[in-house]
Amino acid sequence: MVYMTDHGRTKKVNQGMRTGTAEWLEGVGAAEIVMEDTFNFECDERCMGRCCNTIKIILDPWDVESMARYLEMSGRDFIGKFCSLEEDQRSKWPYVKLHEAEKGPCVFLMEDGRCRVYPVRSRNCRTYPVGRAVRFKPGGEKEEKFFMLERQKFCLGHTSARCWTLREWLEDSDSPAYYDRTDQYFELIHYANTVLEVGRWMNSRTARIIMPFLYGPEVLRAKLAISPDGVGHEEFYTRRMKALRVLLTELAAGFGFGPLAGGTGEEVEDAGIMDKVGEILISG
Repeated sequence: MVYMTDHGRTKKVNQGMRTGTAEWLEGVGAAEIVMEDTFNFECDERCMGRCCNTIKIILDPWDVESMARYLEMSGRDFIGKFCSLEEDQRSKWPYVKLHEAEKGPCVFLMEDGRCRVYPVRSRNCRTYPVGRAVRFKPGGEKEEKFFMLERQKFCLGHTSARCWTLREWLEDSDSPAYYDRTDQYFELIHYANTVLEVGRWMNSRTARIIMPFLYGPEVLRAKLAISPDGVGHEEFYTRRMKALRVLLTELAAGFGFGPLAGGTGEEVEDAGIMDKVGEILISG
């Protein structure tokens, strides 16, 4: 599986484990760039905000959490107000997207063309005009590649004299920290798809069970009395991904899939399982 991100679009591409860079990136029609390659780009006030219209902006769990906290909202309220909740047709995995952006201007686009949540903007908005592709090899090793996205006719950013290396661009936008948390999520999805075969058993009930782990950290914190002072947001995010992996493995076993297959389908309700998940959230 290859996970590709670009401005306003995140998609999973089933390309097996082919190794050629050209084959890997052929779906986006882009050439690979590496850390010391250079390019010219800087947002121009004359076209500010044009790239934030009529696009599909899928949000990762960390995007939702960061934006919700910035706006002093719960993840649940943020999704209810700004997002649509959908499921991947193949895997039945739940995901959220900004609903206004797909129909017109992004809800966070202000009159002057600037972004209301710019400091916590989503990962795929953060790195434009650079895209990134990630895949996990059979042994679990992660491999990433970067590419320049297709130039949009309305975008004047490429006419700037400001020159960057790819490394400088990513560091300036604080992208490495976002990539670290995004890849924890990607790795979880990869495990769920390839090992647990979630597409064969995920349903609306199981999707509801995992939603707090993905998009409702405040729900888990309240239930287990875990304050942000005691466990920081980044660390709690990592614990949620770990706990969800354990929970999904148990859920899959109940349906006859994954490494623990052979259960009855009711094991997820067992107090011992939930205690184990809770312990991961509490202590890591």
